[in-house]
Amino acid sequence: MTAEIAILNKTAVALAADSAVTISIGSREEKVFDTAEKLFELSAKNPISIMLYNGMSFAEVPLPILIKEFVNVCPKCDRLAEAADLFLKFLNDKYVKNAPIKVKENAILPIIEPLFRAIDNYVERTTNERIVEYVKRSSSDEDIKKVFSDIINEAISINESILSGLSDAQFYGEGPISFDGEFDEFLRKQVKARFSSRVSNRQSSRIFNLAKTCLRKDQLSDACTGLVIAGFGTLEIFPTLVSYEIDGFVCGRLKYKQVEFVDIRRSGKRAKVIPFAQKEMVERFLYGLDEQMQELIVNLLQSTVSAIPKQIFERLSFTNQNAKVALEMESQAAEKEFVESLKKDAFDAIRLRSQAEIDDMVEFMPKPELADMAEALVNLTSLKRRVSRGMETVGGPIDVAIISKSEGFVWVKRKHYFPTNLNPGYFNRAFKQADKDRDVDHATTSKS
Repeated sequence: MTAEIAILNKTAVALAADSAVTISIGSREEKVFDTAEKLFELSAKNPISIMLYNGMSFAEVPLPILIKEFVNVCPKCDRLAEAADLFLKFLNDKYVKNAPIKVKENAILPIIEPLFRAIDNYVERTTNERIVEYVKRSSSDEDIKKVFSDIINEAISINESILSGLSDAQFYGEGPISFDGEFDEFLRKQVKARFSSRVSNRQSSRIFNLAKTCLRKDQLSDACTGLVIAGFGTLEIFPTLVSYEIDGFVCGRLKYKQVEFVDIRRSGKRAKVIPFAQKEMVERFLYGLDEQMQELIVNLLQSTVSAIPKQIFERLSFTNQNAKVALEMESQAAEKEFVESLKKDAFDAIRLRSQAEIDDMVEFMPKPELADMAEALVNLTSLKRRVSRGMETVGGPIDVAIISKSEGFVWVKRKHYFPTNLNPGYFNRAFKQADKDRDVDHATTSKS
């Protein structure tokens, strides 16, 4: 996990990212390193940058390597959205279509794992509740087997219902995704390995079909990677930001979801502060609320509001039982309406008011203050993780960059894993490459 911030106004974009990266095996977090790089330039022709969060590799290749390769081939783009689309195309065409079969199989495992885990968890939880009752009432093995089979059928049906309510995911390229049976045998092996003799042939077939459905649904896995792309196209006066979450690939197509799109304009959005990944502390600071706080408030009010009519009804006398039932139903409907109104209107009003106050200040912030604010917000989340229980999944040095139309991409703070005074050759090569790129751009412009 990580904490990242993007702040946009009409002048520039400020980006800040921490350096913590969590190494996980399955669902277990094993180790945290605080030296990861997550902020990069994405184009040598335009002032455009990219931040990464969550997964740090794609098709089993580290993303920093892929980004560097893309920088060398990325053309000049009129709009930032063009550069973002070209990067997705680069990943899809070069590293998805030609991926080895083992890489393709490994890419779909994280997508189906949450489904298998959900079935397992439901079966385990429900079995513990029901089997005890049946053991007391009956010693028949057949009765217990039937109960267990019914529980598995329930788990499958619940997940079938959940997946049927989800929309189809986005896949890079034209048209819907085509399942040609390439991974059928692999999926059946995964179902068999996970559930083995616990399920019947029919149940195994239903889980197999669920796994295939899961691959094409708009439900991202824990292993998805966040891409935050921000900056300026050649024709753009004000900055733009677009963010995606990519979740491996299925049947030769990159699976992704657009999360944010912010286009700063004179007559539209004039400023924006956007947190990514672990963002609860930033949202609490900016808007006074986050999802966890909203959930706590709703639970508290539900328990409190529902207790009020109960106390009133205990003190009232009803000559007509139907009148009492009708009044109770009206009371329950009013409680439900109150809670829904709180979720839809009150919370949104609080967030919008707080956001407007912040945006009004951010709109006129000079570039140094944008950088300071971005760094401070990442530090806020880092401090929260440091004083909380659990692993410090946010921390380490904070990289900060400013992207503007006038100066381009500029590092404000940047860590190096090597001493700068011992590596003059690295900087000489970087300067020579920058001069070469500038000369090529100038020659191309003159020819045009």
